[in-house]
Amino acid sequence: MDWSPGDSLGQKYQLIRLLGAGSAGSVWEGENTWVGRRVALKVLHSYLAHHAEIRARFLAEARASARIANPHVVDVFDLGETDDGTPFMVMELCEGETLGSILETRGAVGVGYACEILMQVCSALEAAHALGIVHRDLKPANVMVIHPTPETPFAKVLDFGIATGVHQGGKDPEERDVWGTVHYIAPEQAAGDAVDHRADIYAAGAILYELLAGRPPFEGAMSSIVLADVLTRPPKPLSRYAAGLPVGIEELVHRALAKDPEDRPHSVRALRAVLSSFVVQPERRARAAAPSVSQTEPPLPLVSRSKRLSLELVSDSSVPPPFPELPAAPSGPQSAPSSAVPGSAPGRRVDLTPASERRPPPLPPRRR
Repeated sequence: MDWSPGDSLGQKYQLIRLLGAGSAGSVWEGENTWVGRRVALKVLHSYLAHHAEIRARFLAEARASARIANPHVVDVFDLGETDDGTPFMVMELCEGETLGSILETRGAVGVGYACEILMQVCSALEAAHALGIVHRDLKPANVMVIHPTPETPFAKVLDFGIATGVHQGGKDPEERDVWGTVHYIAPEQAAGDAVDHRADIYAAGAILYELLAGRPPFEGAMSSIVLADVLTRPPKPLSRYAAGLPVGIEELVHRALAKDPEDRPHSVRALRAVLSSFVVQPERRARAAAPSVSQTEPPLPLVSRSKRLSLELVSDSSVPPPFPELPAAPSGPQSAPSSAVPGSAPGRRVDLTPASERRPPPLPPRRR
């Protein structure tokens, strides 16, 4: 069955507009007509509705997403069926764009922005891994990015569950979709081996590589070429495509992309901890934006709180004056150079000759 805007799902959901479609289903913006709430509706393709394995995976994906209590995972509110038995899930509606769209339109992003996005993705993965859930199809198209402010991204991971799980002969359309995103697939998953949470760590490393380089770690005209490189060749150095990287970031990315799962960071929590060192925290951003005193200026003296010092000028005979008092110049003519002090009384002159060179005043005439 082909769906159109205005169609109803179940008894309380109405389709508004198509947001996207894949090999297994379509995603719509919709409305819960009972409460007037806008939602996202993921509907399985009708011709797959009675495929037992695909149907079971679709429902398991919804249940898995609903179990993960994390702000960086899209919430699933409800499950339902249409009149012909096609299952659908009801999710929160995110007003943003996918990370894949950001890469397509803008290319590489800055280190701080990329690491902040990946830290939030790792937070979602950590919550999933704690429940024994492995995403297995982490890619930029499955990361929704919302911007509460222009400089503050907020990521939400989509499509959790075993619906995009380990390959089992390539009969499942969802599995063919995984093979279609070979740029982010871990070597062990590409080889058909058992996978665990470290496959998600590899995918996170591939996404970070692309965010910084503007291209995935491996490229090729055919999926088979990319898969061969994923299995046998190391990625090209990240610094070849991204100049001026901070120390340590390239090593971290290539560790996450290691062929052997044992050589990758042991958990997404460990990966997130290292990523945090490359992110400028909000309070540090504020300090960087505020005007600061030059480091070359001497610091202001600290005053002990135990002593209340007055800022008034006081007379203290124990403290010598900073300059010797200058004697008043005689009223008669004199040969020593002198100059008028600005602001002094008119006609009064002060001798500025150093004391060592100053001539004594003339003696008064002797009376006879």
